[in-house]
Amino acid sequence: MSSLTTNHRLLIDGQLRAATGGATFDNINPTTGQVAGTAPDATAADGEEALSAARRAFDETDWANDVALRVRVLRQLDDALRAHEQELTEITVTEVGAPLGSCATVQVHEPLAVVEWFANLAESYDWSTDLGVRDTMGGPARRWIEREPIGVVAAITPWNVPNHINIAKVVPALAAGCTVVLKPAPETPWTGLALGQLFAEHTDLPAGVLNVVTAADKKFGAFLTTDPRVDLISFTGSTETGRRIMAAAAENLTKVFLELGGKSVHLILEDVADMGLAAAFAAIGTGVVAGQGCALTTRVLIPQARYEEGVQQIAAMMSTITVGDPADAATVMGPLITAAQRDRVEGYVQGAVDQGATIVCGGKRPADLDSGFFYEPTLLAGVTNQMTAAQEEIFGPVLVAIPYADDDEAVAIANDSIYGLSGAIFSDDPAHALAVAKRIRTGTMSINGGVWYAPDVPFGGYKQSGLGREMGLAGFEEHLEIKSYSEPAS
Repeated sequence: MSSLTTNHRLLIDGQLRAATGGATFDNINPTTGQVAGTAPDATAADGEEALSAARRAFDETDWANDVALRVRVLRQLDDALRAHEQELTEITVTEVGAPLGSCATVQVHEPLAVVEWFANLAESYDWSTDLGVRDTMGGPARRWIEREPIGVVAAITPWNVPNHINIAKVVPALAAGCTVVLKPAPETPWTGLALGQLFAEHTDLPAGVLNVVTAADKKFGAFLTTDPRVDLISFTGSTETGRRIMAAAAENLTKVFLELGGKSVHLILEDVADMGLAAAFAAIGTGVVAGQGCALTTRVLIPQARYEEGVQQIAAMMSTITVGDPADAATVMGPLITAAQRDRVEGYVQGAVDQGATIVCGGKRPADLDSGFFYEPTLLAGVTNQMTAAQEEIFGPVLVAIPYADDDEAVAIANDSIYGLSGAIFSDDPAHALAVAKRIRTGTMSINGGVWYAPDVPFGGYKQSGLGREMGLAGFEEHLEIKSYSEPAS
């Protein structure tokens, strides 16, 4: 048994080991911009071995049929994750740049609840449904439905909230009886490798059921999207990459789950007497993951008559967000993940200014942070929904404030997007808020600050925000096939 913070190894066919040939790649700490350590750089041979192991474990072992074993393994994982939460936090602070406060919530602690929930679901799930007896053309027949695991899952995960997404993909798949090849993002390899290590060292997981491979090449996971041995591709990332994965999967008609981009609205209705709460939620949401969250509400819609008031309140709240060292308990927002990501954000902000927007606050690198990939929380005013910054996912701590005349225009602006992932709405009249919320085409919606994130809540989007749902019963059943049976009734 070894520490999660050192000796990072692939998990392939039940073995924790180095990449073939011992190749590694650097893991960069976004807080310092310096190398924090290395991760194994898997080869094509490693990928082939991982996929072969997953296929064999599904086809030739009893994993798919042994619910009791799956529940036991997940309960063992739950214990191991909680016992190693501090080490997971250290890894996440280092490779994600996630502040301790966010590690105590969405980055580390809250995702742990996913494991127990899916263990309980697998244990209580009705795998068979009786349809009763019916007269058929062949005489009376007893019919029933059974649900079976879909098979081998290729799980390809991003870098923004890696513990949550790794767990949200691996755990429901295993609970359903699938086997998995997990390919974490090259920017955050250690969190994925740590999950594999906990399975290998602390559970009775059979060899090959879970395989974790990391590689420096962002295209390394492409083999998983075209191989006919894969039965489900589960991907979270950009819409652009999602399109390519869907096209690749079409060759074998492989099922895909895609959780993609978002440009979600934060709608403040006209009947809000005090904008303080709405402004606080708009601003603070930006700092949670340095704006690098697909479900964050980044288009703020404010009534035209109160536009200046709303802009100023949001800017005042954004100015309270402490940017700095994520290992400092006082820090609210850490760095962006890479220098390239910071450059991307800067480009979007400059582009918005070129199109006529005004920087109300932020819009630059913090003067007192001369290392790492930091960028100030930024609010842009004078924005129309046709501007690039209002239509494209920036994936950084940038809000755009858009005025609207009435509910109909607000709904029209909200729905004028290729995305439909999340949203928030504030009103002093809950019935009014719900009525407007129902008109917005999006997968999740917060009303007056309500938090929807939980293991039992399905997550996913409309339109080009993706296909299918992750988490909850719906997410579990993404991993199942339905088989119908019939036999003569006695």
